[in-house]
Amino acid sequence: MKKIDLVYMWVDGSDKNWITEKNFWLQKIKKQVAVCHDSTVDARWRDNDELKFALRSAEKYAPWINHIFIVTGFGQIPKWLNTNNPKITIVSHEQIMPADSLPTFNSVAIEMCIMNIPNLSEHFLLANDDMFFNKPLTPDFFYDKQGRAIVWYTQNKKISNVGYAMEMVESDYRKTILMAAHKLHKIFGKKLLQMAPAHNIDPYIKSSMIQCRNHPLLVQHFDMQIRNKFRTNWELQRWIFNLYDFVHGRAILKRARHFKRARHFLYNITHHHECKNAPLYCENAERAMQHVNPPLFCINDSANTSDKVRQKNWEFLNKKFPDKSQFEI
Repeated sequence: MKKIDLVYMWVDGSDKNWITEKNFWLQKIKKQVAVCHDSTVDARWRDNDELKFALRSAEKYAPWINHIFIVTGFGQIPKWLNTNNPKITIVSHEQIMPADSLPTFNSVAIEMCIMNIPNLSEHFLLANDDMFFNKPLTPDFFYDKQGRAIVWYTQNKKISNVGYAMEMVESDYRKTILMAAHKLHKIFGKKLLQMAPAHNIDPYIKSSMIQCRNHPLLVQHFDMQIRNKFRTNWELQRWIFNLYDFVHGRAILKRARHFKRARHFLYNITHHHECKNAPLYCENAERAMQHVNPPLFCINDSANTSDKVRQKNWEFLNKKFPDKSQFEI
């Protein structure tokens, strides 16, 4: 396997200039477009120092990563980041997105432009800043010997049961997954409704992503989506690139099995292989990790997350990854 880069998406939702711009565009756009409620909650942009710990986890457990790109906007750079480190590069939205799409507050739109990152390797991993390595991993965890992406999925009965009836899907997130499956079904005739992404650090193939992005029957939708400043109910989740690879024999999909969900749907611990590759929902990350020891895990923030739980999760991450990485000042 040749070099593999790692891409993180990050934003500082406490930046006053960013907040001013966000509020201005939200009021302006809401009069014209049906913006998803979930796309406007503060938790979507709240910075809990996750990226710092994510980089510590990558350095500790995936030292073979070739280069790390951090995609962000508004000139934001984490205050603690060592920008002189040759292994890390800040990528602005202006570098990868059309001028008429900016400013943007839509992560789903940004994801559609990841392949435009200058010098990005052919094989690369894409992660949100709340996704972490939990144990030593090798490149063959993400790609097989033929260079095909190894993508974990969960069974999605709620979407399978309603077919392509968008109005019957309550979750905004599930709608983006449904749209992706629907689009590829119309083009290639493959039913992919039973699957949903495991929601963690995912492998991609740049040339295939570009091919999907420019497909004659998809390009118009992508062009529209990239220019949506906030999420709507008619957008394609990045899952479409994984499905496109699967349809063309460039990805292997492996099924994850669910544990029962705890009462509080706050945090998503996604794990693979020996832990049955199942998402576990728990009140806080430390409590969840007492039950599993996954190769990867994700800690989701949400509108229902209390400050107490956020603090507990920060303490958990600080205890788990206490040592500074080379990427910190």
